[in-house]
Amino acid sequence: MDGSILELRRSFEGESRLKIIENPDNLGFAKANNIALDQARGDFILFLNPDCIIQPETIQEMLRVMESHPQAAMAGCLIRNPDGSEQPGCRRSIPTPWRTFIRLTRLSKFAKYHPRFESYVQTGLPMPNAPLAVEAISGAFMFVRRKAIDAVGRMDEGYFMHCEDLDWCMRFRQAQLDILFVPSVEIVHVGGVCSASRPICVEYYKHKGMIRFYRKFFRYQYSAVLMWLVMAAVGIRFLLIVPGYLLFSANPAAKWRKLDVSRPMLARFGLLSRNFIQRRNNRRVIVTGATSLIGDYLLSELLELGFEVHAISRNPPSIPPISGLHWHKANIASDAISSFGADTLIHLAPLSTLPPLLEKMAGRDLKRIIAFSSTSLFTKFQSGYEKERLMAHGLKNAEDKLADLCERHAIHWTVFRPTLVYHLGRDKNVTTIARFIRRFGFFPLVGDGKGLRQPVHAEDLAKACINAIDNPSTFGQAYNLSGGEMLTYREMVTRIATRMGYKSRIVNIPLPALRFFLLGLSYIPRYRHLTPEMANRINRDMCFDHLAAFRDLDFSPRRFLEDDVNLGTMPRPSITVISDEAVMNQ
Repeated sequence: MDGSILELRRSFEGESRLKIIENPDNLGFAKANNIALDQARGDFILFLNPDCIIQPETIQEMLRVMESHPQAAMAGCLIRNPDGSEQPGCRRSIPTPWRTFIRLTRLSKFAKYHPRFESYVQTGLPMPNAPLAVEAISGAFMFVRRKAIDAVGRMDEGYFMHCEDLDWCMRFRQAQLDILFVPSVEIVHVGGVCSASRPICVEYYKHKGMIRFYRKFFRYQYSAVLMWLVMAAVGIRFLLIVPGYLLFSANPAAKWRKLDVSRPMLARFGLLSRNFIQRRNNRRVIVTGATSLIGDYLLSELLELGFEVHAISRNPPSIPPISGLHWHKANIASDAISSFGADTLIHLAPLSTLPPLLEKMAGRDLKRIIAFSSTSLFTKFQSGYEKERLMAHGLKNAEDKLADLCERHAIHWTVFRPTLVYHLGRDKNVTTIARFIRRFGFFPLVGDGKGLRQPVHAEDLAKACINAIDNPSTFGQAYNLSGGEMLTYREMVTRIATRMGYKSRIVNIPLPALRFFLLGLSYIPRYRHLTPEMANRINRDMCFDHLAAFRDLDFSPRRFLEDDVNLGTMPRPSITVISDEAVMNQ
């Protein structure tokens, strides 16, 4: 128990619309939902996981969609992970044995040549512009017409957890009832928070549910031999997964993602109350690269100060309007960018794109520029890897060009050079280490791993931007921005593992072997930013003094992983929440 039931009773004491059902035992997702259905009233029922965050307009928008699509019996929405990515399962096809085979063997890459190779997961496909009929949606958010439930029947209680949503979608399809995916409605689903402490149990019920699903719907469509092969494959997969949990502790993925849910993240997706913003002036600021790590925090900081923010990104999020925040879809390397009457530009995009952009925008309204370079300018200037050397030289040239252009156009500039930036769940430094440990159960090091590091949090960099905007001491200056704690590379890895719930397991390997290993990993898309030279730097000190930033900016960064999880003050829309602990009807 997390105290939520007590908090509900305390906050809504005397509220006749609230009814809490407390089951004496964990009855499973389907059975608990069915109990709640006997109590719920209304033409529509929303099944919502307890670790979902919805927007104030979510219910009204779903009602509007269902009323305009009377043939639809059920609808889901765009579900995002806390890092902003689309969560698999919110739009999908039914996972037939063939589609499952295609996904497991990665043959789905040939889908562009023949639909026969399409997987059941639709994540990554172009986002539709309007509600779209799909075969299945996620049980994390299911907006269902009551008449359809009466016609199809309740959830199958033979599933304890997992696959009951697929079962229901399959039955709705068999009854020739439409299921909609609504891309205009977005929610955030942390995912796995309630079950992270019992991963083996969760995996058992997941695999058991999949076997029940296959047997229930496909046993007469496929030969007995194929069905036995499918059942065996599901069982073998479970047996292969279990040793990993036993050896390397519980899967901390959900816990790790949970750390990344913060008020800036909520602001990015429009989840903060509209009363959050108190405008104090009419100044405008442009933020390029606004969906970056720092942008997650910077946008809400600027809004709090009363700035009118024009956020530019190649892939801006689809969110409800927020007073003072204007998203613009543009590629700053090729598209024409307006000054929007802004006097300040904060450039979070690659520094090399700033001088050409400034050439187009200079002489208009801009008087102030804050841009981000990197301490890689120093650490990779003489790297043995040509790509890294070119990157470092490119940073130096961009800084010099920026200073020259700003001097010619009477613009005050400041450059920040952060080192080892992290933002849990989104960065390519700390999160890469975390994912590696989660995936392989260990982390490779050369030697003792005594090279010193100072990881700096993205939120501290956003605050540095705020403190620099109108600070004359920072005009024409470049600052190294490092974290508030100095620790060895080994200590950094150990703390990451501990924070995730793992026992630290570091494997020392020879330098040539690690270089070869990193080279191989760099061919995997998720790890393409890795280079063999990283192995050489593990035992080198890569710390930078930020005393100048402390003096001029009051820059006081936090210690490594010293993060407080704050979900902010969430609105309380009218919803029906169904879980295996309680049901709330408000």
